[in-house]
Amino acid sequence: MTSDPQDERRDLTLLAELATEYYLGGLSKVEMARRHGLSRFQVARLLDQARDEGIVRITIVNPSDGGTEHDGLAERLGISSVTVVAQRSDETLRSALARQVADLLPRRLHDGARLGVAWSRTLMHLPEHLGELPKVDVVQLVGPVSAPGSTTGESSTLVHRLASRAGGQIWPLPTPLIVDSPEVAAALRSSTEVRSALDAADELDVAVIAIGAWDAGISTVWARVSDEEKQLARDAGAIAECSGILLDAQGRVARTGMEKRVIGVTPEQLRRTRVLAVAPAVGYPEAVLAAARGGFVDDLVISADLADQLMDLLAAERLDALG
Repeated sequence: MTSDPQDERRDLTLLAELATEYYLGGLSKVEMARRHGLSRFQVARLLDQARDEGIVRITIVNPSDGGTEHDGLAERLGISSVTVVAQRSDETLRSALARQVADLLPRRLHDGARLGVAWSRTLMHLPEHLGELPKVDVVQLVGPVSAPGSTTGESSTLVHRLASRAGGQIWPLPTPLIVDSPEVAAALRSSTEVRSALDAADELDVAVIAIGAWDAGISTVWARVSDEEKQLARDAGAIAECSGILLDAQGRVARTGMEKRVIGVTPEQLRRTRVLAVAPAVGYPEAVLAAARGGFVDDLVISADLADQLMDLLAAERLDALG
């Protein structure tokens, strides 16, 4: 390339012409060389230069990057949207679900909004997939917990990583999700920092949560309660758990006394905001249905298997109703 401005413009024009002929026109390098009085090797070098200069920008669209809208299922669940995720061969289901949440989240937010985030084993993958976010405030909806493959330290960093990406104010919740007694929970809720975070959840624009089932290995709370409390919850009809909130099959909050030991977002706060919910628990469609019926889901991200299970469950319920 020359340093004369007019020559530089001509050179850039030639790069654009060659790139158009090759990438859009489908001409071979031999044809292009003949047309422009160049050698095939010169054409190849100039095409490489066009890419280096940013004249050619190649975008590869992987069909598995985006989910598929399932409008029929959303309508039957009575929610705004259902996105069915296509899992890549090199990723776990939890990572695939988090990737789709990361794709949807910026579309649900705007500058100045307030985002609530509840930690889960799925949502801990969210920061690795998230691109740019509008400038929003971030509220931690539940205290940190540990689970197989994670620590309380890892869970507590989720909200800080999101807040640093969003650039707004942060309200962390520096308490465990569930504590030893109602008295300890009441004392912690009265502290200034905890009260501030809990109050900040009153004005959420969007909340991101995970839906779990009330069963071993599926609920992060399950391992932190006694066998007696587990049974009390089952007796109360609990089949689903969202951020420490237990739900029965109709979406009603199952009151067992355990809620007095939980520190986090309330059912009323979640019902007032737009909830983007992810459900990793394949094999537990009734838990997702309960959350939808209870008003705890607006946008749902699930796997194809769980979508099929939900459709089957809804079809069975319809047959029973007609029966």
